[in-house]
This record gives sequence, C-alpha cells and structure tokens, in this order.
Amino acid sequence: MYQGIYGSSKKHESDLDHVINRAFKSGVEKIINTAGTHQETIQALELCSKYENLYTTCGYHPTRCNELNESNEDEILKQMIDLCEKNAEKIVAIGEFGLDYERTQFCGIDQQKRYFEFQLKHLISLKKPLFLHNRASSQDLYDILYKYRDEIKAGGVIHSFDGTLDEALQFIQLGYFIGLNGCSMKIQNNLDVIKQIPLNKILVETDAPWCGIKQSHASYSHMNTQFTSELVKKEKWIAGKMVKDRNEPCTIIQICEVIHSIRDKKESFDELCETIYLNTKHLFFSDQ
Repeated sequence: MYQGIYGSSKKHESDLDHVINRAFKSGVEKIINTAGTHQETIQALELCSKYENLYTTCGYHPTRCNELNESNEDEILKQMIDLCEKNAEKIVAIGEFGLDYERTQFCGIDQQKRYFEFQLKHLISLKKPLFLHNRASSQDLYDILYKYRDEIKAGGVIHSFDGTLDEALQFIQLGYFIGLNGCSMKIQNNLDVIKQIPLNKILVETDAPWCGIKQSHASYSHMNTQFTSELVKKEKWIAGKMVKDRNEPCTIIQICEVIHSIRDKKESFDELCETIYLNTKHLFFSDQ
C-alpha cells in the first residue's frame, strides 16, 4: 500500500518516505517494521539502512509457514541466524511468529504449531525479545511458551491482543507485554479488558497499514486526535497527504488516547505515555 498498490491495482506513486518522515515529525522516536519471512527481513533491512531509527524483526509468520518443510528448514534456520547475528543492532526481535487459527487456509494448525516451536526452540539462543502473533490460539500459544519458559530470557509481546482478561493475565504471568492497536479496540468488551491490564505491561502499536481505529469501533469516541484534514482518497492522492482508510505510524497517539480515556484518566496523559514508552524501551531497546 505504501508503494501505491492496493490489491493488484496501482493508484499512486510510492509514498513510503512521506509516511516514515510524517511519523518522525509527529514525535515517533523509533519504528519497528515487522517482517514475516526471511525475504521480508532482507527487504526491511534495506529500508532500515536508510533511516537511523528504523528497525525490524526476523521470523516466519504463521500464515507463511508453508514456506518451511523438512527439506529446507535447517537451511532457512541457518540463514535467519546468520542474518540476526550480522544485523544485531537493526533486528530487535524474533517474529512476527506464533499461531493463527482464524486463517488456516494459508497454513494448517499442525504445520503452524510445528514451525512456531521449531523457530522458538532454535532462535531463543539469540536472546532477543519475541514478537508474537495470536489469533484464536491463546491456549496453544501459552502452552508452547510455557514449555520454554526457563529458556526464554528476553521476554516479548503478544501483538495486536484482542482476547479475554484471563488470557492477558496468563501471558503477563509468563513475563509478556500486551500489545494494543486499533484492532484490539473494536468492541466494548475489548475496552473492558484493556481497562484492567496493568499499565506497566502495555505496549502500543499501529500495525499499519492495517488496524486503524474506525468510526464503527467502540474506541472511536475516546480519541481526541483526528487526521481528517490530512486525508485523501487513494485515487486522488496528493504528495504529503495521508490516504483514507490506510493506517500509518503517526496515528499511534490515538491508541494512547483511548487507553487514557478508558482508564478514567487515573494518571495524566503524559504520564501514561511515558510509562508505555519506558515499557517499550525496556523490551526492545534496553541497551540504548
């Protein structure tokens, strides 16, 4: 989408540089561009080389794990480890990997479980935090993480969390943060859960170009910052403008605003943001 391509149709020229610079100008300090295959990590590293404060991950997304099989898994594993070791400063997490039981048409459950555990078992030694995908798979994800709890030292985040409070607390007890974005805030039940998650265990994200907060979401009325004047339809794109219905990193302030509002403003907005900022530094950038 940041190349101007929507589905198979090109609507406008690439505006990725605009998107990244808009994020930094809005106050975003660092961006982690999550990858879902070895090749995507290579592509992300090329982009990272252009920006000092851009980072990425390394791992196989559960919907892409059909690219792994018994004949190539060892070679791909070696490539991932080599890539992580040679780019230790830019690859700040293992992932995005985990389980996705809502989109098994891309990769069956048994294959997902096999290669989530395969990656976890062999990449723990890199001592990087885990960027974890979880869709309707909380118990199996928890069971596998619990199995390796003594070996996992760097912690991680359950990305785009939209589960129950009990599920959140299970992961927190294992030492994980809970990552929240617009897809975490669609219905009132989501907000009721978020309200009860300890602030020192929350991270925020956009998952752009997806997971923006929409008018139909329960979270919409809790936002203060709007980008309406900056939006144009993709067919009428203008350089320097945001594209309607395409999310961007600069909108991360909206996620913080929703959390602040539903917590009944227990702390100031700046205090809430500072806590989440320090949570993020602790997990991904503890040496900086």
